[in-house]
Amino acid sequence: MIKKRIQSLAIMGCLLIALTGCSRQWVILGTAAAAVGVGAYAYIKGDLKRTYDVNIDTAWSAAVKAVDDLKLTTESKTHDAFTGNIKGKMADGTSFEINLKRVGENVTEIGIRLGTFGDRPKSEAIHDKILANLKTA
Repeated sequence: MIKKRIQSLAIMGCLLIALTGCSRQWVILGTAAAAVGVGAYAYIKGDLKRTYDVNIDTAWSAAVKAVDDLKLTTESKTHDAFTGNIKGKMADGTSFEINLKRVGENVTEIGIRLGTFGDRPKSEAIHDKILANLKTA
């Protein structure tokens, strides 16, 4: 009981600190990034982000294959040594965007957003397909 109360107070304290300064966006994002770690999901403002222990080229190949495997319509694809972006539409007309960012030599962050406000279950399904492609690569 006391442990839960202390955790709640700590979280509220962090939120108050984050909301008081002009750099609150960076505090919130930094806290989320620290809490996420490699391999965990972070759902921030409709974007479902996950960090993978692979270089960006391997992650790019897995993401492109996932889009193809899921039969999503691609409107644009761009990729370089530091970032990647895939935009398109799902069969129901919902737009999607997959953003890749090189975090380290063998660490890539992939963010997925569906529609205007996001759709966590479908975003997780796309991440699951990317992960499956990485395991077979």
